[in-house]
Amino acid sequence: IKLHRGILQLRGDVAVVLAYQPEGIAPSLFHTLRHLADKGFAPVLVSNAPLSDADLKRLECHCAAVMERPNYGYDFGGYRDGILHILDHATDLGRVLVLNDSIWFPLYPNCDLIDRVRQADADLYGYVMNLRKERHRSHLQSYFFAFGSRLVQAKDFGDYWRGLFISGNKNLVIRRCEIPMTEYFRAKGYSIGYRYLISDPAIALRSLAPDELMQVVHYQMRVDSGNAAALAPFAAGDPTDPAWRKKLMALGDDLKLGKYFLLAHPHLMLGKLRGQILKKDRQPMYRSQRAELLACGFGEGMAASVLEEVMARDGVMHRLPTAAGDDRARRRLQPARASRPTSERKAEVA
Repeated sequence: IKLHRGILQLRGDVAVVLAYQPEGIAPSLFHTLRHLADKGFAPVLVSNAPLSDADLKRLECHCAAVMERPNYGYDFGGYRDGILHILDHATDLGRVLVLNDSIWFPLYPNCDLIDRVRQADADLYGYVMNLRKERHRSHLQSYFFAFGSRLVQAKDFGDYWRGLFISGNKNLVIRRCEIPMTEYFRAKGYSIGYRYLISDPAIALRSLAPDELMQVVHYQMRVDSGNAAALAPFAAGDPTDPAWRKKLMALGDDLKLGKYFLLAHPHLMLGKLRGQILKKDRQPMYRSQRAELLACGFGEGMAASVLEEVMARDGVMHRLPTAAGDDRARRRLQPARASRPTSERKAEVA
């Protein structure tokens, strides 16, 4: 492991940012680092690939520390090394935010996600919670989560990371690290919070206009072949028909219109739910999502470095909407409504 000091102080609230960019650090990562610093988090960049001298010099200007390590243990291997460094060297340590570069974040100005982390005051807070029938398998998704200061100061926190199982087998890391982590801390009495449930897009579906619902149907048929046959009759139907809408809502409640939050149609994930995270995944379904995002006008107002990478990600410079579509895009990006307590949860829909 190679450790380099940055110009920021390693104290207070700290963010561990895991990156694997062997071809060079992308501009959007610096956008993320600036946002974290603006929100009061000192970034510690953990790179699972060697850094060029030029990238290292730039990163040191945005971080409290920069770490280069082998790509062993994947994300959780890097998370562990970054957190252990913080525990050993940070002063007056507060919250610890953990995220990786499999996502673009934040997408739009005035992002309040980190503000929500603080307001929730949970011991462990994540972007999306996967609720399962077996409670021990319910877990926060691991590309963005944060530990509150009470947990960070507890012996349980250091014990967990020092004893964490690490493997070179990616599936094993997911099964032994990502999925059990939430239950590990919940079982010890720590509070768990989250911004979204995986079922929230199905709730947001109810507020879409007929033309938007039809777009969702066609999109889901492209990205989820397993449910394409069930959706085919809706693609040929009339979205203004109340019976059509009622039957479609039933499919949504059964998660037949998507069970992966970060793959939800942009009308749902970005428009109604005001999401601020987008996957960089190159699988065909995520490529379809990016094309849909741009076609529906959600590139409007997006951070410049993120938008440029989104447009170029798939080797095709997607066309942005015409001026006629811009007003709709602007309306989608108005501030979200106030949040409801989890006990009264209804998805926070714009």
